[in-house]
Amino acid sequence: MQISVIFTGGTIGSALHENSIGTDRAAKRELLSRYRAASGDETVFKTVEPYTILSENLTLSHITVLAQAIRKELKEADGLIVTHGTDTLPYTAAALSYILGLSKKPAVLVSSNYVLSDPRANGVDNFRAAVDFLRSVPTARGVYVAYRNGEGATQILRAARLLPHLAPTDTVYTLNGIVATWENGTIQISNAYTEQADKIAPLSADALTKSPKRVLLLRAHPDILLPCVTEETHAVLIETYHSGTLPTDSAALMAFTAQAKQKGIPVFAVGITGEKIYESATHYPALGIIPLPPLSPIAAYLKLHLALSNGLDPKEILPRPLGGDM
Repeated sequence: MQISVIFTGGTIGSALHENSIGTDRAAKRELLSRYRAASGDETVFKTVEPYTILSENLTLSHITVLAQAIRKELKEADGLIVTHGTDTLPYTAAALSYILGLSKKPAVLVSSNYVLSDPRANGVDNFRAAVDFLRSVPTARGVYVAYRNGEGATQILRAARLLPHLAPTDTVYTLNGIVATWENGTIQISNAYTEQADKIAPLSADALTKSPKRVLLLRAHPDILLPCVTEETHAVLIETYHSGTLPTDSAALMAFTAQAKQKGIPVFAVGITGEKIYESATHYPALGIIPLPPLSPIAAYLKLHLALSNGLDPKEILPRPLGGDM
């Protein structure tokens, strides 16, 4: 199997310089050297570096560049590994899920919680798990993330289902997205994992830069302070409380949604589980709030961006499965 490795920076591509961590060109060689030492595998991977950044500096333009590099590599490679920083890992993971869909040539994103020289780093194990998963699971489709939380087994996660990190931990959370686990070179497929087939075509990444749209992302909190909606905003996405609720008694929310409705700007709510709803959520239709099916908030944010940029109606696109997000 021919595997290409795409390096983009992040902690896995960084080193400690005096009192701060920064990207380091030698980190790529260090990762592959440590992988060979740990696994005994002498494979020479084809490597590509479309850009090198600390992932907190990620923009949608970077995602476009990365998608272009992936398309080029997949013309010859059977599978891909993308190294990435942890801060914005869920964003790139979701974007690539929607750009590639459940493609027959899979990709796995890997990160490291510490620089590779730190004995606590999980980067090498994550990389080993990604290689073994690509080689040993011929049914793999679409985009995954390989990541080990703490001292447990490394998990292979569906990339479109990652949840936001909780500061200041380095734990990666998922919305029912554990596809498999890796431990000591053995891949164990989860019998509990399910996903729906793609119901829409993959979305073009080029549109993110050629026809960019602005999505206002908000999160529910007490005494929520809401901005004025301007014509520069193309859609609003509000992350609900964990029970799928928003403060629908709030005068601020009522005024905000009325303003958005007047300007023709759709307002979506993400975080609804599909189970019995609370009374407050029954007010969504009157406020013009469109509830989404159970999606990771980050996935909904990227799916909304891509739908709008591609000139598609997000009310039609967001509820339909793509890239294993449902």
